[in-house]
Amino acid sequence: MSASTPEQRLSMAGHRLPSAPEPRGHYAPFHLWQLQDGCIQLAVSGQTCRVEGVAVVGTCTPGASLEPARAAARIAMLNVLAAVAAACGGALPARLDTCRLRGFLRSTPDFAKHSAVLDAASELLQTAWPDALRPARTVVGVASLPDGAFIEIELDAVLPPATGAVPNGAP
Repeated sequence: MSASTPEQRLSMAGHRLPSAPEPRGHYAPFHLWQLQDGCIQLAVSGQTCRVEGVAVVGTCTPGASLEPARAAARIAMLNVLAAVAAACGGALPARLDTCRLRGFLRSTPDFAKHSAVLDAASELLQTAWPDALRPARTVVGVASLPDGAFIEIELDAVLPPATGAVPNGAP
């Protein structure tokens, strides 16, 4: 059986979307606005690697295995995708044109494999939308993140018309 939705493709790869994230401050988990061509711009607030509200804690250091940080990146991306689904009325859209992916990786100053960690998040996007173009991407090392989380990820994307997304402020 071939998977036809992003959720099915993720499930077949062993991933499940968590519940939509709850803001931990005075901000929205996502923002939508209408573009002139009928498409909708989507910005997802930074999501950390939380499982049921508890951060996966860690710091990337030279010589340590990358797999714990890559696993945290997959968790953070699933939280981002849960926000995307919430923005689209509860399900991931059939098409998502991701413009930019940003990662903030808790690391020591001498760590240099930032891209290899964020690749795990990019691979999830590729799993969900295998025909989508790759986004522009930035990953930087930082000294701290909320609750000591390994990683925080932001996403900017464009949704085609009729995805179920309602721009902020629309009735």
